[in-house]
Amino acid sequence: MKHVMLFITLCLLSLSAQGQTESGIIAEGGIGNIKTKLNPSAAGAGGSYDVGYRYNLSLGYKLRLHAAKASPFFYDLEAGLGVKFYDYTFGKAPGEPATVDASAKRFSAFATGTANYTLCKGLSIGAGIQPTWYFSQNGGNSRKFDVPVIGRIAYRFKAFEVGLSYKHGLLNSLKTDCLKSGRFREYNLSLWIPF
Repeated sequence: MKHVMLFITLCLLSLSAQGQTESGIIAEGGIGNIKTKLNPSAAGAGGSYDVGYRYNLSLGYKLRLHAAKASPFFYDLEAGLGVKFYDYTFGKAPGEPATVDASAKRFSAFATGTANYTLCKGLSIGAGIQPTWYFSQNGGNSRKFDVPVIGRIAYRFKAFEVGLSYKHGLLNSLKTDCLKSGRFREYNLSLWIPF
């Protein structure tokens, strides 16, 4: 996995040498949900469960590449660190006291690539992927990798850009004794400040 992240970083650096570039700090935060499936053994026992996504935060560095000055197409490359917070409750049967009631957090490193199109002055849309490696967590023995698909809309002001994005996790990245799988779905607000 470390080799994959190194390869992505080297690709990002080589692309920055081409075309007009901008770069700066990006901060994101948002809410979402987790699409889950219960383990067959827990489901057979008539167990109940609830997993509640609370919020996520991330901080990273964004590089914007313009193919040509007059072109409406541009590409964003990001690398950063993030954390997700969620709660989970498991019970033996509906209505009985919970056997597990806890909070969890997952720390991650990610690299994002999006292709974007300027609709009109300042307003753009884009789509891409965000390979994510989860390197630390509490609560469960989950998988370490996910590749969310991203849809984004943003507006560029003079000194900064504000964006809204939706991230749809493709891989089962949450697994516990009671949960067979879990996929993250997120709605984020971002602020990019180019230098």
